[in-house]
Amino acid sequence: MTQIREVLRRSLSPSAYDCVRTSWWYSCHYLPRAVASVFIRRPPLVQGFPADQESELVAKLRGINVVAPTQMCFVMTRFGSDKGQRWHNYTTVYTALFGHLRTQPLRVFELGLGTHNPSLASSMGVTGRPGASLRGWSELFPRASVFGADIDRDILFTEGRIKTFYCDQCDRDVIRDLWAQPVLQDDGMDIIIDDGLHTFEANISFLEESLKRLRPGGVYVVEDIRRDTFERWRHRLAAVYAEEFPNHEFAFVEIPNSYNALDNALLVIRRHE
Repeated sequence: MTQIREVLRRSLSPSAYDCVRTSWWYSCHYLPRAVASVFIRRPPLVQGFPADQESELVAKLRGINVVAPTQMCFVMTRFGSDKGQRWHNYTTVYTALFGHLRTQPLRVFELGLGTHNPSLASSMGVTGRPGASLRGWSELFPRASVFGADIDRDILFTEGRIKTFYCDQCDRDVIRDLWAQPVLQDDGMDIIIDDGLHTFEANISFLEESLKRLRPGGVYVVEDIRRDTFERWRHRLAAVYAEEFPNHEFAFVEIPNSYNALDNALLVIRRHE
């Protein structure tokens, strides 16, 4: 399938390729899921931390039917993001978390623009679309300021309400320099998403330097958590973060997906009002 996509990408104009790709996804995935969701209900597996507390966040996440596609799935796919395609179905979760905020003047930050540089560990490959998710957020939240960062300086850009910056999430000094940017210091963020380098150490590095930037009521998400790191995450959430960040609630979310048993999991953190 990847080879077919590459042939199409090379032979068609960018707009024609986007039209073909989106139409194929809509007919092969969106419509079948829409029909299936009438008969099938498949909630995510959610574990809350601290484990002994009632959590509105956990209850909301457990109420999601991840089979049912959403408008957010369509918008992100149209821009070339993988958040709501086949390998990941995060947009079902994001719709539940953020759908009611569509008209708000949010501040949204996402780490990882989607580099297509094969020499970088975080590369999405030659068919990757740098900035796809940021453009999706910009359309979904028409009053939002949207910010992004990546280790690949060649794909940084400014466009409309979108601004991007350099960041190496494995270097805490660089992360502090990122948040020292004047435009990022104003009032914190309503949404922070880590879609950068998907290793436990890199995620921890960015989280511990960035969680303080979350506004009250805001949500922080770590994407693409690999199954072989689940127990490390659960231990850290229970033994460290639940105590260290008492004004936050944590939810570890495993999302059922017949195409992906490797890394279709999220950590969702909400700061109390």
